Amino acid sequence: MATLYPKEIVTPLLSNTIIGRFQKKLLMFERKDHFYKKAKKEGLASRAAYKILEIEKKFKIWKKGNSILDLGSAPGGWLQILSQEVGPHGFITGIDRSPLKIAPPQNVDFIQKELFDPTLTFDRQFDSILSDLSPDLSGIRFRDTYRSYELAVRVWELAKLFLKKKGNLVIKVFPGEEMELLKKEMKKAFDRLVTFIPEATRKTSSEVYLVAIGFRGQ
Repeated sequence: MATLYPKEIVTPLLSNTIIGRFQKKLLMFERKDHFYKKAKKEGLASRAAYKILEIEKKFKIWKKGNSILDLGSAPGGWLQILSQEVGPHGFITGIDRSPLKIAPPQNVDFIQKELFDPTLTFDRQFDSILSDLSPDLSGIRFRDTYRSYELAVRVWELAKLFLKKKGNLVIKVFPGEEMELLKKEMKKAFDRLVTFIPEATRKTSSEVYLVAIGFRGQ
């Protein structure tokens, strides 16, 4: 006789076996797509560099000489781009729990620390705050979506403290009911809020970017 498992047990089992293996194969395939190859050829740490370039081209997030906080910096793709974009008179602070795969450029200060570390603070405000943070994926959609939301909320909390007035905010998040709640709150504090999906985003990814322009303060 076949053993019957409760639904809550079957779901993670499937996630960790058939579905999990299928997702890994998809990721391995996608890592070799056009943007992956382009990043490797141009000496960039990751394909994510092209996402932030797309966002900048469309929304004009920063200027030369700006200070930027980059959350979720590893492996370093965004830092490489930002360093060049703000120039020698600009400054970037990068935060990630994982180490970089590049040597930090001269105008970059990288701090290896957890986002939820209570000691995480800064001695300045920033012209822009950018987040490419993603949770450790479990393969269970609702769980991953909620963890992504928690990260996005933490970024928003930091922005309320350390983003300059008229500054800009970019947050990666997985869509869901919780994201709509966050958007509703953010809209009150910015001149403009747009949900954007860069072309360089993997086709199987559900991630979007909340691009908020013109912080009015709290």
